[in-house]
Amino acid sequence: MRRPVVALLYVVLVGAASVARAQADLPGARALGMGEAMRTDATGAEGPLLNPAGMSMIRQYAIEADYGFNVEQLGHNVNVSVVDSITSRVAAGLFYSYIYATPRLGFNWAGGQVDSAQITRTGHAAGLSLSVPLGDSFILGATAKYLHFDTTAPLPSGTMPSHLTLDTVNGVTFDVGMLVRLGNKFRIAAVGYNLWDHGSRESPLSLGLGVGFSPIESLTINFDSVINFTGYQNYKIDAMTGKITLDSRVTARFGPGLEWLIAGKVPIRAGVVYDSGLPATFLSLGLGYVSPSFAIDLGYRTKVQGGIENFLMLGLRLFVN
Repeated sequence: MRRPVVALLYVVLVGAASVARAQADLPGARALGMGEAMRTDATGAEGPLLNPAGMSMIRQYAIEADYGFNVEQLGHNVNVSVVDSITSRVAAGLFYSYIYATPRLGFNWAGGQVDSAQITRTGHAAGLSLSVPLGDSFILGATAKYLHFDTTAPLPSGTMPSHLTLDTVNGVTFDVGMLVRLGNKFRIAAVGYNLWDHGSRESPLSLGLGVGFSPIESLTINFDSVINFTGYQNYKIDAMTGKITLDSRVTARFGPGLEWLIAGKVPIRAGVVYDSGLPATFLSLGLGYVSPSFAIDLGYRTKVQGGIENFLMLGLRLFVN
């Protein structure tokens, strides 16, 4: 017997909220190792992903590729970018990001119980970033990007439709970032993400803030936070009419991160992130090697409170003279 789809929605969507976790700023390998706390130092590929203003911090022509693997969700993340801050006073960056994950989720529905369903999450993001220094201390940047994300879940056999779209976004949005240097040791950053809001958990209207401190040239200590205004949504259904409404709540993702550069060649990174929306706490570690012509970065993140998650990312950077 076919049940009305409305009878299925509530439990399925609430259960999938933890799967389609809002993460507008997909970090690269370097940022992952620092617990995403890199908005005041977002050079190279981290600029388009975290703070476009950071592309003008150093002069370089960098080509970067990152690959990440989420063990529990069988998820794959790919970032590719080209950033040029040499040719012109206005630094420019092109980037492309891809996500594919197939986590498993059990849920109850009006017709019974599904012990384990394979959720499918796919996504593409591509865009152009620009940044320009306004004086010696202030940098302004912006990113225009196209997003196409879908999260779907199969419904039990005999149900119409056969699957349910839990979240989707297909459109253009933009970010605006700024960075202020206070002498040689302190930096402050602020970034507005997805300022054209499409009402999706995958493209939440968010505000990123960062503070950076470098007591010595080889040591960087940062603290970042992201205030998520629309990414966490509770679905409510009127039992009489079947009308679905969304109740958004404001959450935050924040924590410290550090990088210690040994002998100018080997960066060691660490960070902690707390997400009040899940809620969950993550520990991140990173290691790398930097030469004048290339760099290799490895980042690892594990969930230490609020469940189990292990995420690895490997990055390669090429510097063109």
